[in-house]
Amino acid sequence: MQKNTITSVDVIPKPLKSRRIWELDFIRGLCVLLMIWDHLMFDIWSVFGPEWIQESAIHEKAYDFALKYWDSGIRDIFHPIIFCVFFVLCGISCSLSRNNLTRGIQAVILALAVTLVTSLFGETAIIRFGVLHMLAFSIIFWCIIDFVARHNKIATSVLCLVIGLVIIIINGVYIENPPEELGYEFIGAWNHTNGYSADYFPLLPNVGYVLLGASVGPFWYKEKKSLLPALDKYNWHKPVGIWGRLALWVYILHQPIIIVLLSVTSYLFITPGNFIFI
Repeated sequence: MQKNTITSVDVIPKPLKSRRIWELDFIRGLCVLLMIWDHLMFDIWSVFGPEWIQESAIHEKAYDFALKYWDSGIRDIFHPIIFCVFFVLCGISCSLSRNNLTRGIQAVILALAVTLVTSLFGETAIIRFGVLHMLAFSIIFWCIIDFVARHNKIATSVLCLVIGLVIIIINGVYIENPPEELGYEFIGAWNHTNGYSADYFPLLPNVGYVLLGASVGPFWYKEKKSLLPALDKYNWHKPVGIWGRLALWVYILHQPIIIVLLSVTSYLFITPGNFIFI
């Protein structure tokens, strides 16, 4: 009788499944989708709406809806909260990632590219210091803190917590008593007197939120596993989570895509022969 044998194929381990934490991707994806919605409403209201309202009552209603949303109290409340959550998630990701320096350098290069490209479309379109610039600085800053702490997770977390709180407190003080002539508009919104940036996220207090996220990440996700494994079933979160995984590229590409789609739609159906944006 021939004995059963184990071939080399039998002992080859299966590839490990990606250890991404689903709830981080999901929440980040929600923030990204809400950002896309926010910018879509702005483009309809500010760029295309003034031309659309001259065509029909339906297009005037679209313009009115976008304008009411943009000026609504709901947006005023949730807009800063959503970005605050997004920045905290960025900090948590820093505390979990092993290649933050590479990510930071890539973000710096992309941020400079965004400034260069947007400058080609005139002063009203240029992004001098937007969310990508701020996050690039935050990631590099985290790397410096981690280096000073000699890559000790607890020491890094404590430094991030202290520095993050100090940044937020300083911003609160300067909001009440802004300095008269400080310059460098990218430092804080209370100092944004000169220059213009179509997307504007100053260092204060936003870097503080990133550092707060970095301070809690190692404790919340000590094992680098989901805190809600029971909800990670049937892949229900994947359609939203994919947007969170691609957040960087979505940020860079979503606005040009929106503009192109609205321009083509306007050219074909609303203002025949006129792209409006071009």
